[in-house]
Amino acid sequence: MSIKKNKNQLIISVIVGVAIAVASYQVIVKLKIENENLKKLTQTSANVPIKKIIYVVSKTDIKKGDKIQVDNLTTKQFPIEIEGAITDPAKISGLVATKDIKADSPIVENFFKISDMDNAQSEPQRGFRSVALRLETLPHFVKSGVRTDIYFPKNAIFAQDVKILSVVDIPDSKQKYVMLEIKDKDVPVFITALNDDKAVLVQRNRHERTGYKFSTGTIQLPKISSGVPDELIEVNDIPQYDISQNEIPVTEVKSKPSNQVPIVKSAIKNEEEIEFISGDKKMIVGAPQ
Repeated sequence: MSIKKNKNQLIISVIVGVAIAVASYQVIVKLKIENENLKKLTQTSANVPIKKIIYVVSKTDIKKGDKIQVDNLTTKQFPIEIEGAITDPAKISGLVATKDIKADSPIVENFFKISDMDNAQSEPQRGFRSVALRLETLPHFVKSGVRTDIYFPKNAIFAQDVKILSVVDIPDSKQKYVMLEIKDKDVPVFITALNDDKAVLVQRNRHERTGYKFSTGTIQLPKISSGVPDELIEVNDIPQYDISQNEIPVTEVKSKPSNQVPIVKSAIKNEEEIEFISGDKKMIVGAPQ
């Protein structure tokens, strides 16, 4: 009885051991596959550049109902794109928060009233003015909140990173007003350029912030090579050499003597004869009746 019992226990132990070995093998294979996949994912991720987008954050926690103070705002880089996140602190300065905002967290538009956001969007920040640009055909990128570069080719004026505050319809007209945020000191020059030149709006990448810049100057045309040497040799710079008369080739030119054509003289001797003299020859003929 004891031998049979030991035999059964041995069989059970063997079965359990085999089951454990099979399970362990499956676990090891699974871990190996996961490890290989993780390696591939790591290698792929290393080749993909990480986006670094700058968004506005608060230095401290902001409670619902608090007014946003620009001194309490800063910017921070994030590796992902966040829809509706604020990129310009001036856009939300003075607005009232409708939700609690955690410090160092991206501040998004839905933390504020839509009406407040619209008003803040269309109002220029301190030190800037809203200038209307009248356009009949709007480029697809011309929308509220977009930043653009503006060129005036005729006047050689360039405005960089200009904010579009709003796009306003003109009654009974196909044209629209594009309201631009221009620094107060640049407004007179900008308006003068609007009156006698055509503004060209150039789209910028929405994540590229190089800062507002306004410059004027003369357009420098690109230098085109004409194939002519940069420094031409003056006649006076050519060295003078002494050449003997014997070295100068002589070309004999035959010319006709000045008296090759005979000169004919005539004189009336009397009523019946006329005398013609040509050189050393003389001829007398009868006068015409």
